[in-house]
Amino acid sequence: MKDYKNFKIAVDAIDFFETTIQSTLLVDCLQMTNTYLESLYKIFSELNFDLFEVLGQRNLSGLIGEIFSRYVCNELKICILNPHPDGRPDILNIQDKKTKKYFEEECFSIVGNRRIPLKAKFTPFKYGGIEVKCTIGSPINNYKKILFEKTGKRDFAMGMPRINYLDSFNYWAHHRHSTNLVCLYYDYYESKHNIPQVLSIFSVSLNENDWNVVSLGKTSAKKTSNTSLNKDGRKKLYSSCIAIVDDSIYINKFSKIGITF
Repeated sequence: MKDYKNFKIAVDAIDFFETTIQSTLLVDCLQMTNTYLESLYKIFSELNFDLFEVLGQRNLSGLIGEIFSRYVCNELKICILNPHPDGRPDILNIQDKKTKKYFEEECFSIVGNRRIPLKAKFTPFKYGGIEVKCTIGSPINNYKKILFEKTGKRDFAMGMPRINYLDSFNYWAHHRHSTNLVCLYYDYYESKHNIPQVLSIFSVSLNENDWNVVSLGKTSAKKTSNTSLNKDGRKKLYSSCIAIVDDSIYINKFSKIGITF
């Protein structure tokens, strides 16, 4: 691994839409995301308002992914954010004239002066792209008992580092479609006053067989369909690390749970 801006880079470059992208560019986007999260914390702290606690864990993960995606699109002119709120993937491939023409001329309806994205065109987008997912990881099975013995608390508090209780990674989706994933791992990073920070990034190409069977729930319930990576999918994920923070606590834990660099 080579050093770059307080990160260890395991892979020099990856293929993004058949274009070679240097891993340092993705780390730059990651660091801009972290800086932005720090600035948000400061702004809301002036109002005695903990933004991250109010968001909750799930919404915080979504916010981090959205911020990172915007920085990627700012840096890579071959891609653009999916304009539909339910669209997939998150980042679209518009690198050639054919794709750009399709995007501009067939994917929107015009209502007055507004361009309304058509769900049928963006879920999924015909020419593909990158899905961005974010996680803080899954804790060890007996974490509540250990946590109570150490801290007197029965569950994690927002802002508490989770690395010492990390057991594994997984990512969730609503479908089993073939997917190019950029996966982010974050934690409440002690070196940054327990502000959430992205500490590692993965890039992996998955197919339908890498996902568990989709759970549809009961027809009478409001639960949406969902699935997660199965054993084969997680194996691919664990061997696709691009970069990790230059911190022995995280490097050692990643190695312990089977992530290779």
